[in-house]
Parts: sequence; structure tokens; C-alpha cells
Amino acid sequence: MENQSLWSFEGLDHLLSRGGADMRPTLLRVLTDLYVQKLKHTPDEEQHYTELALRLLEAADVPTRMAVAARLARHLSPPMRVLQRLAGDLPEVATPVRSHPILQAAIRAEPAAPQPAASQAAASALRDARPLASPEAISPAVAGELNELFFAADATERRLILLNLDIVAPLAAGRLGVAHDPSIAQRLEAAALGRNREDFAQQLARSLQISREQARRIGRDHLGEPVVVAGKALGVPRDALYRILMFVNPIVGRSVERVHALAALHDEMTSRAADGMVTIWRALQDTDRIGAKHQPLTWDDNRGARVRPAAASRQPVPATRERRNAS
Repeated sequence: MENQSLWSFEGLDHLLSRGGADMRPTLLRVLTDLYVQKLKHTPDEEQHYTELALRLLEAADVPTRMAVAARLARHLSPPMRVLQRLAGDLPEVATPVRSHPILQAAIRAEPAAPQPAASQAAASALRDARPLASPEAISPAVAGELNELFFAADATERRLILLNLDIVAPLAAGRLGVAHDPSIAQRLEAAALGRNREDFAQQLARSLQISREQARRIGRDHLGEPVVVAGKALGVPRDALYRILMFVNPIVGRSVERVHALAALHDEMTSRAADGMVTIWRALQDTDRIGAKHQPLTWDDNRGARVRPAAASRQPVPATRERRNAS
């Protein structure tokens, strides 16, 4: 469902009028981190990010503004208006962006010269000077920060993030490669109805191709949005998702009002937004494997680790001998 009103500012203005200033720095950091993952943006994407970022910067604290400036300073072609806003900020905020080739080219250009030409020339110079990364690649460090920001956010912040994510998501629609297999929804629902969180996490990890620990975290979450994201990405029908939300986590399921709100979020959120969040979760796999590169994601915690030597050998050790050696 493509809902263009999601990236209007009516919802944001409504939240700000309710005193939700604390959520704006979080949203700004998340959207900026995702924006810079993509080397090129359409005019609509750039305009949306520019207008939203300028509003959010008004309420952002100095550390947040410094983080945004540092991210955009390394980007190939950041929005000019945002650069200019940051360049006029405090020295610790302005310093990283003041030397950006796009801003320098605009300063050197004649006042009457069209800005797009200056921006293109500067972008070309920057492209020659810096190696290009894959526009769909998210580093484990950035993915980790985005993941923690999302899980630390409250329900209103998460909704804002998810309803804006598809505008700046680094992955094009249909590129995630998750199969919409009806049996996945059935297996997830069976695990949720049986209150089997470990099986639920195993099914999520396998179908989304994410780490087991991240899948557990999704199921344990007390607000429920991560389960909605997973369901949207996997094509879980709304009625099945509703039942999953009722049973997978008692804290979520005991509030019918909360489950209704999450079901509504499922309807409002685009598939691209869900794909973008799953892309972040997949990038966490590299981080998860740093300390255990040879451990399959399907091991069962400590018990799985204990039986690994027997499972890995070419000739299975008889059970009686294994018990005798363990004694």
C-alpha cells in the first residue's frame, strides 16, 4: 500500500503539538543513517528528507546535530539546504560539513549560477576522490546503531520511523529475496499459539535470514512492532498476524487495544519499509558472528554447543560411549 500522506508533515506536527520533542532526535538520526546508505536519491526522496531534517534539527540537541553533520560530510551528494543549515551551526557541528565539495562549489559559484550544475560538478569531484560503496550495503556498526535506536524508541517513535522508512530505505522494492510462503505464517502462528518462543525465534531466523539472537529479541519485545515488521516482510496475512500478536508475548497480548494498534500499523506500513528494517537486521549477522564464526545459527544455546563435537564428526559416536566419556 503506497500512502503518500505518510510522508506529509501533518502527523509530525500533531506529535510536536503534544510535546513529543524527545522523539525528534531519534527519528532524525535513524532517517539520516538510512539516507546516507544510498548513494543517489530521487528528487522526491531528497526533498522529503530535506524538509523533514530541517524541522527535526530545530529540536535536536548538539550531539545529534554533530552526528548528522558527520554522516552527511561523508556522503557523496547530501542535500544542499541541510548542509547550509549545519554549516551555520556551532563550530563542533559545522566543521565537518564546511569543507564538503558540494558546499565549497556553491560558495565559489556566481550567485546567479544555477545550483544544480554546481552540485553536479562537486559530486563528480567527490566521486573521483572517494571509493564508492554498494548502495545496498549497511555496515555492521551502522546497523547496530540503527537497531538499538529502534528498540530503544517508544511506540510513537517507532511508528514514525516505520512510516517514513521506505522513503530513505537503502533497498529497492522486491530486492530482499524473502519468499512469501504460506507455510511460514502457519509455522509462526503454531509456535505463538503454543507459547514456544524458541521455536518462534528459530522460524523467524530461518525465514528472514537473521541471527537467532535477533529473532529472539523480536519475539521478546514488549511493544510488538518488530513482530509486525517481520510479518509484513514475510507476507503473513493480517488475521494470522493478529493471532500471533495475541499469543507470542503475554505483555503485548493482554492489551487488545495495543494489538489493534499494531494491526493498523501493519496495514499502514509499506512492504519497502519492512524490507528496509529486515535489511538492517541481516547486517547484524556479521556482528553476531565475530566471536563465533563457525557456529551455525540453528544451535540451541548451551545444549547445542555441548553436542557439537558429536554432530560434527563423520562417524557418529554411539550414545552409550558418549555417556561413558562424559561421566
